[in-house]
Amino acid sequence: MIEHFTFMPNEMQQIGNKSGEIRLGFAVLFKFFQYEARFPFHKFEVPKAVIQYIAKQIEMRPELYTV
Repeated sequence: MIEHFTFMPNEMQQIGNKSGEIRLGFAVLFKFFQYEARFPFHKFEVPKAVIQYIAKQIEMRPELYTV
């Protein structure tokens, strides 16, 4: 998970101007797309552990993921 879903400093700039639910949703979709080369078909396709890991990095509650 660390290898594929950790944000690099330059990637953090991409989500820096987003806020609230949009920030977490964008971050999850951003990393999912990098890893899978596609967007998820539904929000349940992204494992909860991935959402929690990403939310922790951007200091947000994982429950805000509502894509």
